[in-house]
Amino acid sequence: MKPMLVLALVLTISIQWVSAIDTAAAVRAEDFQRTVILLQKKVGDGDFVFLRGGINHDQREGCTGDAETSACAIPIRANIVGTNNTEYNAWSTNDTKLDWYGAESDQPGTVAGVAADGTPMVWTTNDVNYTATVSSDGYGYTPLNAFGEDYWMADLDIDCSKTEEGWFELKGKFKSEWESDISQDETCQGNADLGAPGYTSGNHFAKCGYLNAFVFNSNACHIDSVPE
Repeated sequence: MKPMLVLALVLTISIQWVSAIDTAAAVRAEDFQRTVILLQKKVGDGDFVFLRGGINHDQREGCTGDAETSACAIPIRANIVGTNNTEYNAWSTNDTKLDWYGAESDQPGTVAGVAADGTPMVWTTNDVNYTATVSSDGYGYTPLNAFGEDYWMADLDIDCSKTEEGWFELKGKFKSEWESDISQDETCQGNADLGAPGYTSGNHFAKCGYLNAFVFNSNACHIDSVPE
């Protein structure tokens, strides 16, 4: 076989091999997994809690103040849809990122006098006799809450490939009140033995693909497998 023909054949095989690797990487690029976040915070009637989060700007390069372009924002999809909770339904529309920056450009504005201020959460209880349920009413009883009253919940599919080895950060936002900086317990309660994140910050750390429970302004954490 002539040298030029051999070289051409090698180049063709190399290009095909690289193309196959790129294709496989693209397939693996997204890794959406159901992730539940519960955050205990007692508020007044008609008040709401929003979720902010992603990756700390000190941890990752390429972060901006815009969810659309920031490398610290994480793609999400809401699992609570089509309920009777009109405020939540509106705010969750076009909320495509877990981020630190507030309402995304395409999220609806003010609903019932309250402006979208991040990813909306729904009020939940573990009381099986409560008249409203998350599945139908968008608030109330849910079997995902095994902890008590006043746990605000975000039930999301989160792109785990955009986290830090499965970990991401979060804070609750109530009106103008951000959660204070905390120092999360090194070992969380729960049935998931996951160790600790590879870095620290003043935020809650949650594990993608799991059920994560926290208390507003508290170091405590609880991580379980998501119930079937």
